[in-house]
Amino acid sequence: MKRAFAVVLVFSASCSRCGGPQSAASAEELLPANPSGAIVTAPLGALAQHAAALVDRVARLPGGEQLTQMRAQLAAQLGFDPLTREGLLSAGLDPDRGAAVALFEARPRPEWVVALPLTKPDVFAQTVQRLMVERFGASPGAQPQTFERAGSTIAWKVVKGYGMMARGASPMARLQPPAENLTKSSGLAHAREKLGAQDVIVWAPAGSDLPRRYTPRKLPGDVALSLQGAPQGLAVRLFADAVRGQHVLPGGGASLVELLPGDAPLRMRLGIAPQKLIELIPDDRIRGLIPKDAFDGVKPGFAISIALAQNARLAQALDYGLDWRRKSPFDTIQLVALAEVADEKKVLASMEQIARSLPRIGARAERKGNEFATFYPAGKGPRFGVRGGLAYVFGGEVGDLHKTPKAANPEAAALYEDQGLALRADFGKLAAAVHALPEATYGTGPQSYVTRSVVAQVIDPLTPLRVTLDAQAQPDFFGASLDVEIAGP
Repeated sequence: MKRAFAVVLVFSASCSRCGGPQSAASAEELLPANPSGAIVTAPLGALAQHAAALVDRVARLPGGEQLTQMRAQLAAQLGFDPLTREGLLSAGLDPDRGAAVALFEARPRPEWVVALPLTKPDVFAQTVQRLMVERFGASPGAQPQTFERAGSTIAWKVVKGYGMMARGASPMARLQPPAENLTKSSGLAHAREKLGAQDVIVWAPAGSDLPRRYTPRKLPGDVALSLQGAPQGLAVRLFADAVRGQHVLPGGGASLVELLPGDAPLRMRLGIAPQKLIELIPDDRIRGLIPKDAFDGVKPGFAISIALAQNARLAQALDYGLDWRRKSPFDTIQLVALAEVADEKKVLASMEQIARSLPRIGARAERKGNEFATFYPAGKGPRFGVRGGLAYVFGGEVGDLHKTPKAANPEAAALYEDQGLALRADFGKLAAAVHALPEATYGTGPQSYVTRSVVAQVIDPLTPLRVTLDAQAQPDFFGASLDVEIAGP
């Protein structure tokens, strides 16, 4: 009976590789044009290859071996490895074409329909039967080719060379080719144009109900998120149409980046409106010390770097953490924050007001010329002031600032652009700074053993990791990118 059932399925399905008139040109052709959201992929073989390479590279990082274990467990659960071409073929899937998913708002859970490209519909039929019954614990539904699980009905069918699956109140109805399909969606096409070729694109149209599960606000425009894997890392892109945020993120600060220490593991340029910067301060007590008009005298755009102090004692840092109430964090880290001054009198007046407010948190300030040095029971606080047309905050021992031109940092080019904001974290530079510290940094006895273990098991394995974040607010859209690079040996 099972063999006969499979034969019927084969004849009812279209030929997925012959390009005949009954074969769909793409997975999107089988999905409705106006879902609450959609997911489209590159050819499954390329997606699998990129994901497998990324898993192998991440396995070198601390805790990354868990991802390898998860891959093995997934392959055991499915009965095939979805991250290999051979595994996809063994399940009846076509690695040379992409898949697509359409999502629909419903209660208590969203409904969905997925189109998977097939090479062998009969093998796919066997895969669905095995997974639904043996792995997911579903039971046969009231209709043929349906299953019941956890109060939901899941239906499946082979349509025009694709394996279709749907969950919802009437899942079988969603498996019929729609009159207007997803290839006609101008919103998805626009998102693809903005994001370029990607492994996975997740898209939600303006007004979609899906985000209302997490926020009361509706999407003002189309939003798309993409993932692109590669052997060297992962790239994430965000595109939000009709989002106007230039008043919050006007850009600026590019000329200041050259003055940041070039060897700092963390450097960032915040092209944020000065008045909005106060909202980013996490500590309520410190935020309460800053006047609301404190940044009225500076231009948009701030450049910030965080590095390891030259005489940092890692053993003490592990004992105290970075709790500034117990020990000054500037014994361990070096902070440089810069802004361009537009009105020096306003800036100094705001700094004077902050200095007078410090006793409210048990600190004090000493002024010398245009610089304020702060102190409190746990140690030295930051120094802040105005110098050469720049407003600055220095934490730790910071000497003269020297220029590090863009040409010397091609990998951090986004930092030197004026648009939006950018961040670059280089864990290789952090590891180099740690190993440049004197032996005294590790402490003595058991404390030394613990500190060296942390460096060997956490800091050193992170050496190949680089992270770059870039965001821009254009007049009619918002875009952001996150690149996670895992450098080779």
